[in-house]
Amino acid sequence: MKLKTFTIIFAAMLAAMQTVFAEEKVGDITKVGNSAYMLVREFNTPEQNSTFQRNLEIMRRHAQIINAVKAKVGEEKDENKKKELETKLKQLEDEFEVNDKAMQKAYAFASSRQYRLVFLESNICTPLTKQELSSLRSEDGKELDPMLISERDNTSYYRHMTISGVKENEELQRVLGFSLTRKIEIDQLRQKLSKTTDADEQMTISQQLANSEKALKENTEKIRGKYGIKGEKDYVVETSKSKLYLILTPEELAKIEAQKNVSKSSATQPAEKAK
Repeated sequence: MKLKTFTIIFAAMLAAMQTVFAEEKVGDITKVGNSAYMLVREFNTPEQNSTFQRNLEIMRRHAQIINAVKAKVGEEKDENKKKELETKLKQLEDEFEVNDKAMQKAYAFASSRQYRLVFLESNICTPLTKQELSSLRSEDGKELDPMLISERDNTSYYRHMTISGVKENEELQRVLGFSLTRKIEIDQLRQKLSKTTDADEQMTISQQLANSEKALKENTEKIRGKYGIKGEKDYVVETSKSKLYLILTPEELAKIEAQKNVSKSSATQPAEKAK
């Protein structure tokens, strides 16, 4: 069992989709090129977005564990150990199925389907010191709005900037994703460097590491400059509004459109008979 996950709408699709965001409702279908998307869920608060993404991450990790146990079952030669692994696998799959049904009920999200998550609004949040929190003033003396203070992991954060719009949030996610990719890349290169004694390979890896670190630094400076994050201050980005779309298969779309045509035809028949 492999968990299928959604991906974020690409920039090329944004222009076509922005025009329908204000008026669409759950169940509406949007066509972009040869693809069709049905809106299945709206998340309108940071808490709703955080809960959904946390539950989704739990599902992803659960699926990874299932895949790892499946691989061990296939490799195990000892019959007794193999049976133990198969019992464990069955338990994991049963638990996954229960969670999958819960996700379907709560979010209309099924692990067997593909989705697009579109970010509409995000907040740039920075942690507050105890002094800032008690005085409701930032380090530079600026007055803080209590309504913009939130709690996360026993830390108080201030929502000092809101990013609104599909295009703007797609850009934010892109630069954040770039930094995350570089951080993972840097960790992998450091591990690789520590395990090799070949001089030429060490030189090659060291150069790759330097390039990745430079790219990360430049991207971090870009983020801080664009979104007003001062100095070396930590920050987090919370999603406050987003929409989840199910990608319809051509067969599903044809069936839905056929049903709509039948409904329209039935609605016009009385008027035609009256004529």
